[in-house]
Order: sequence, then structure tokens, then C-alpha cells
Amino acid sequence: MESGLQERLQEIIPPQELNVWERDELLEQLAEYEPALEKLVLAQIEIIWPVSHSLCFAFLEYLADGLSCLSPEQIPEWVKGVLDAYEADGLRAARTYMDDVENNFLCRLRGESGLVFDEAQGRLVHYLRGLSQRNLQLESSQALFTDTSTIFLPREMTLFQENRSNFFAYKLLLTFQWAFLERDIYCQNGTDPYELEHFFLLFDRPELAQEVYHLLQTVRICRFLQEQLPGLMRDGHALFQLLRRKNAGGEKDKRAATALFEARQWLLAKCSLDEYDLENSELEGILISLLDENISNKQVFEATTHFYNAFCGDAVSMETGRPLLFQGELRTVEARQRRLNRREENKQKFITALAAVLPPQASSVEDKIREDEEKGPAANIIESGANVSPMKSSADKEPGDKQHNPEDPRYICLDDEHIELPEELRELADEIRNDLGELPSFYIASASQMAGGQGESPQASPESREGQSLQGGITYDEWDYRRQGFRKNWCRLIEKKVTPTKGTFVSTTMDKYRGQIIQLKRQFEMMRTHHRFVRRQRDGDDIDLDALTEAYADVKAGFTPSERLFIRLLRDERDIAALFMVDMSSSTEGWVGTALKESLVLLSESLHSLGDRYAIYGFSGMRRTRSEIYHVKGFEEPYTEEIKDRIAAISPIDYTRMGPPIRHFTKVLRDVEARVRLLIILTDGKPEDYDDYKGQYAIEDTRHALIEAKNAGIHPFCISIDREAQDYMGHMFGEVNYAFINDVKKLPLRVPEIYQSLTT
Repeated sequence: MESGLQERLQEIIPPQELNVWERDELLEQLAEYEPALEKLVLAQIEIIWPVSHSLCFAFLEYLADGLSCLSPEQIPEWVKGVLDAYEADGLRAARTYMDDVENNFLCRLRGESGLVFDEAQGRLVHYLRGLSQRNLQLESSQALFTDTSTIFLPREMTLFQENRSNFFAYKLLLTFQWAFLERDIYCQNGTDPYELEHFFLLFDRPELAQEVYHLLQTVRICRFLQEQLPGLMRDGHALFQLLRRKNAGGEKDKRAATALFEARQWLLAKCSLDEYDLENSELEGILISLLDENISNKQVFEATTHFYNAFCGDAVSMETGRPLLFQGELRTVEARQRRLNRREENKQKFITALAAVLPPQASSVEDKIREDEEKGPAANIIESGANVSPMKSSADKEPGDKQHNPEDPRYICLDDEHIELPEELRELADEIRNDLGELPSFYIASASQMAGGQGESPQASPESREGQSLQGGITYDEWDYRRQGFRKNWCRLIEKKVTPTKGTFVSTTMDKYRGQIIQLKRQFEMMRTHHRFVRRQRDGDDIDLDALTEAYADVKAGFTPSERLFIRLLRDERDIAALFMVDMSSSTEGWVGTALKESLVLLSESLHSLGDRYAIYGFSGMRRTRSEIYHVKGFEEPYTEEIKDRIAAISPIDYTRMGPPIRHFTKVLRDVEARVRLLIILTDGKPEDYDDYKGQYAIEDTRHALIEAKNAGIHPFCISIDREAQDYMGHMFGEVNYAFINDVKKLPLRVPEIYQSLTT
């Protein structure tokens, strides 16, 4: 019996992955179960082991206690929850989840667990965007906090029995975090991002000073919300009362703890619109001063110092308790880092966008200054607002010149010329001014250099096959067929822009296929409209003889004849959007990669004459943390020389992780208004990555991503040149949704033909 168990275990876990004592430990634990339960546990080990060896041993450790309240049928669902907890927050979170089966699993199974963030996220995001008028992000975390760009809410809300009340609790927590940003408690509007952290370092216990500051700012925010959102604060009465009862058992044996406890209780009473009598008049004076609607952050700094000096002098080694639920955590380091990242992003966006609207012949600011220095003394350079170059005096201006206020934020002055900023660029400039206090002159100088061909985009790095990054990572779930569930936020996808390569590839390809391109263009031009006859119409281009015969027969029979006796010729305009997803894995190196690029050239030339909307992206990646897509052509971009140079620059990079790009392009296509939306994948092999993304796991994840695309109204189709594609392609795409090309040399001509057959 033990020998058979050992063989079954070896089928799941290769012998080289276990040492002797680990194998003996597993066998000893498994031998305790009845045969049916043993088989079930082995199936769960097969699911957990590829994710984490340590988690597998922890699962077996907690399983014995779990079986006291779990039925065998519930174990697979419990394991899904264990894996979700592990992948969200690591082994410690998974252990916590397994430690309390009743509250963490069974209550949820019975619908008694409260509200999960994923269920509330959609409504909360709309509320947040409407409230803030900003593109703030919303994510889940173990703690409540904000980094000033994203608000992180708890993964689950279990304060109340009813989900409606739990949703309101989420809403209230979210509103307080928004108000912290709106009232700038992180001191980021035109303020040194280090200032807040430096302020706390002035105290003996910086963490205690931070706790005091956070509480006093919350008092200020409470007054702000009561003025701005009085209905919300009134509806929060039950929650504030609940927190007030929970906080009543706080620590009261130290002076600072007493002051913080009393301040929290006073704040909760104010939130509940109740009274709370403070025995200490000095503490009451500090708190009441924060209710002034005109109080500034500087005055809160002063109140923090007053509070600390008055009540925290003997608090050397004292724990002061946890912040109130709706306060969350004040994370100054994350806020500072996010601000610096946002500052750099805004700089890059502004320079690139401004360069696009500046006249191409504009000389750089440095050249202008150098010329003026050679000519002699120049007028002062105006740097208030956005002006960075010498300006004409009123006497120097021509009579027809428009007069603009140099302080007007809608304009910048470059080479004595006022340039009006587009609205979207004006908003970005305002955001930069709010952050830095001014629009730095070197931003405009850099944009001027780019416009004159003398500089590069601030995003551009030396030309490389990997392209340049366009945005931060986006996380996507990944389907794990073994557990029949998703690995939440498992893959990080990064979008990059292919760096154009000047060369002869496109012209050589067009010369090579000149005759075929002319023929394809002619065929595609004939596809511009689709003609069809519609019979039995009241009016039309010709008589419908069948309808006329029936009408004559009706007259002879004494019936009223139909008036629909005509045929109408209808011309249906094409309404198609196609996204081409091109494999850029290392296996495409050589003739395969060349054939793929030639296919894109022929296809683009043909579609340019047809007028269908289309986009081209490459995809590759290395492990789940770096799945990459490469922007070659967007739907709204015309087919230009730059697009041709981007196609020429496509080159092999890493591996073929298909699931995340398919999910991303499904989102892209879902936002495109079109009657027919196609996702066409060009690849030379099956999905595979450097980590465990291979074999059946990779095939099943890709298949599930394709099913998600079909459910979104998108039609996927694959063109493959993999000689083994017949073995798995039908399972992934469906029997009629792929084409196998056994001769790579035929690929360039076959791709346009296949597209033609798909869209006619």
C-alpha cells in the first residue's frame, strides 16, 4: 500500500524536487487518510505544489484541523481561497486564512462573510472619479491608505451583516482618503515632498508625532466633509457609533495615550453629531481650533507640536493604539515616491506633447539665447508662468500683433512668439505648476529642441530592440486549470513603443512583391462596399418578378395584393476593426521573423487602400512579472513612413506568454465601436514562457483568454506556422478559428488572403 502511495506521489512531484525526509513526511501524513480522502488530498497537492512548496507543507499541516469542520466536497473550494490568499499577500496570509476555517471560508460560503472588494470595486470607482474629478485609481490591500495616485481599500468589509451597510462603509473609507488628498495633508501642492517626513524627525518619537498629526488632520477633514457632504456624514452615524463603542476599551494609563484616546472619542462624537465633554481644557482648545474652515497645513503643524509637547513628553516606550478605521495609515514614504514618479511622468508627457504642437522649424531656446548674446544685451527672460524666451516690448510689436498677458497660463512664449497650448496640454501644465510652483523653462527648451529635430523624447533611450516604455504595468489574472480558478493579479503587462528603424526593409519588400501588392490593392478596393439585393420592397431599382406573380395570383383569387413589388440594391459600408497581434518571441529569429514583417507590409498596403481600421502590436515577455506588448500602429494612426519604420524594427525578444496580451487586447477592442471586431494572432509556436507557463497550463490559460474575448463580442483567429500546431490549436481556438501554413515563404501572401476571407 505504501509503495503504491509513493508511486502516486512521484507522479505528482518529481523525485528530484523532494529530499528524503520531505518525502517521508508527506507519505506519513497522507497514509493517515482513507483511500477516497487520500486521492482527494493528492489532487490538491498537485494544484498547490507548482505554486509553492512551502504552502503545500503548510496546507497539509492545517488540513487535519480543517477536516473537523470541512466536508471532503468543500476542500477544493477551500484550497482556492488558500491560493488566493497566498498569491495576494504571501505565505503568512495563507496561514492566517487556513487558521480560521469558520470565519474565513465557511461563513463566506454561507453568505455571512460581508462584502468583498472585487464585488464593490466597479461602483466605487465611478463614485471616486465623480467625487474627485481626477483619474484616481482604486485597488485592494490589507491596509487602508493612499499613495496620492491610488487609494487602497481593505479586501473585505465585515463590519455589518448586510452588504448594503458594508458597501457604505467602503464608501465612507474611500471618501476620507479622497478628502486627505483634497485638503493636501501630504503637503504635495507646491511643497517640498520631503518636508512632512522632516517635520516628524524633529520629535523624539517620529512615529508618535506622525500619529498625532494624522489624528489632528482627521479632525480637520471631518469638519470639511460635514460641510461638503453632510448627507454622507449623517448616514455614517451607525458606523461612527460602532467605532465609538469599539474604541471605548482603549489604553488610558499613560498621559499621551489618554490624550489620544480622548481625542479619538471626541472626534467620533463630532462625526456622530454628538457631544463629548473633555476634562482637559488645553486638549479641547487644540481640537476646537482645527474646526476652523480656513485652517492651513502650517497651523496643523503648530497644533501637532503643541499636542506633542503638552501630552507626549513622558511617552518614551508607550504603545498608543491603532488609528480609527476610516483614518487608515499615513504612508509618507509611498506618497513621496509616487509624487516624484508622477513629476517625472508629467515632465515626459509635457515635453513630448509640446514638441508635437511647436513649429518644426523652431530653433532651440539655447540657440536663440546664444544669438542674442552675440548681438548684445537682451531683454530679461521672463520665467513667470511659462515664458522662457526674450519678449518684444510693446514698442517693438507690429500693429497687427495680438497682445497676450505674459502671466496668462494658456500661452507660452517661444522665440518672441506666443503659442496657445491645447486644452489637454494646458491641464497638464497646470498640474505641473501646482506641483512645482512654476512651469520650468527647461521643459519648453527640451520640447523646442525635439520640434527642431535637435533632441529626443525624454522617454527615448538609445535605440534598442526592446523599444521604449509607454506606461506602468497593468496586472491581469491568469487561469489555472488545475484549480479551475484564476490566479488573481498574477501577470504584470507592460506596453512599450517600438523604436523606428531607418532602413530599406519596407522598400525592398514592396519591390519584391510589387505585382502581388498591385493585385491585392485591386482586390481590396473592390471590397470597400458590399452590394446585396433586398426583395419585396415598396420601392426600388427593379421589379421583383416573383412578388409580381404572387400579386397577380392574389388579384385573380379575389385577395388584396401586396404592394411590395420591387427589388432594392443596398450598398453596405464596411464597419470592421482588426487588431493584429504579432509574435516577437526569440523563436521568430531569422526567416520566420522576416516573413512576419513582410506579411505586415503587404497587409498594411492592402488595408490602406481598403480603409478598414486596424492596429498592430507585438508581444513577448519573460516570466509573469514582465509580459510585454509593443505598440507598432494604433487604430487612429495613419499608415505613414514612421509606421513602416516601426514594422521594420520588429525583432525577436523573449518568450510567448499569450494570455495577458489577449486579455489586454480584448479590453482595447471592446472600447472600439465597430460591427465586426477581429483579433488576429500571427505566431510560430504554442504559448510558452521561462517559468511554469508551459505545456497544458499555458494552453489552458490561452484558451480561457480566448473564451473571454469571444464572450466580449470579439472574434479571435490564429495564423500559425508551427509544425505541431495541429495538436493543440483546435483545442485553443476552435476548429474553424485558425489556419496552419506549412511553408513560411507563403506567409506574406497568405495573411492578406486570410483577412480577405474573414471579412467578406
